[in-house]
Amino acid sequence: MFMLHVLVNASKILMKGSCSVFIILHLSIFCHLASRSTSITLKSSSKLSHQLLSQKNSLTTFSSILKRKSKCMKKTALYSCALSVTATSVKLKYMEFGSYEEDGEELNEYTPVFLLHGLLGQKRNFASLGNDLSKLLQKKRKIYALDLRNHGDNHHDWRDNMSHIEMANDVLYLMDELKISKVNLVGHSMGGKVAMALALAFPQRVSGLMILDIAPVSYTYRDPSWNSVKKIIDSLLLHVHLAPGKTRRELELDLRESVEDPAMRSFILTNLETTKGQEQQLKWKINIEAIASQLDNIAGFDVSDLENFGESPVYDGDTFIINGGMSPFVKGSHLPVISSYFPNYLLSTIRGAGHWVHAEAHDDTLALLKRYLDR
Repeated sequence: MFMLHVLVNASKILMKGSCSVFIILHLSIFCHLASRSTSITLKSSSKLSHQLLSQKNSLTTFSSILKRKSKCMKKTALYSCALSVTATSVKLKYMEFGSYEEDGEELNEYTPVFLLHGLLGQKRNFASLGNDLSKLLQKKRKIYALDLRNHGDNHHDWRDNMSHIEMANDVLYLMDELKISKVNLVGHSMGGKVAMALALAFPQRVSGLMILDIAPVSYTYRDPSWNSVKKIIDSLLLHVHLAPGKTRRELELDLRESVEDPAMRSFILTNLETTKGQEQQLKWKINIEAIASQLDNIAGFDVSDLENFGESPVYDGDTFIINGGMSPFVKGSHLPVISSYFPNYLLSTIRGAGHWVHAEAHDDTLALLKRYLDR
């Protein structure tokens, strides 16, 4: 049995000219994991003034003072910069979990949660997590799983471009459509980068940030993990031919030479659907051509457009990063970059889990998200 209690409580008023920012931070995370196959370790940002005092069966307290340099003009400029893209944003499809109490009264008291999937994923990937989270949360709230652009059920509006800023504005557009002023973001892999971009561009619209196994860095094809992603996309373009009459079984056989992992092949093939009409045929739900052409953008993390007054954008809110201990996507060398964008971050590693940490360690990930949202 492993129990960890992290408490962060800090407050400060920053004054600059006519601008004032009152920041109160309260983060309480109880990690109570009964699983013996995995265990969790925690690292805190260098911005936190106290280190972990004890790592097992103990109460640990962190205290920090935020050092954000608030500039009202800068915030306005950042908002205008990103807002200009929303006029051409994609109206994203979504599914909703647990929005009503037992008596049928709608829940609006607590900030909603958006779940953002990774590359080649879709909102259905978060169906189990979203449903379980809605049942377990003490602070009941609406939870939405989204299809990001060129994925899932968004084939009504495929786009050629897939920068993280553009995809973040799609999410912002949905928030406005749903009349949601602030949101908690949970993003896996590509969805994690979209969540981070949104938090940096619109910190006033993001209440909390939970990132699953990705860092705000650029991955290259020299990295074996990212190179394997490119090979998968290439195989979909070169080896998978959606000819009339072809079955899923035949397409799965086409993939075997280039994608050895049967679980990965099954995951990829969830992006197929059957056309309607007399001549039914399999087709992609994803815009594979656009995804292939935009892989460099997806691999990178370019938020230079958000820089203002010579400073990089910063999100000072609570940032909780959960990574798999067997995954190479979040490394120790990434921590300085993470800290520069997200000075108030906590990193939790679930040992034994890989990149799909929410699927491979569902219960542990669920417990961490619950404790964060119920803080």
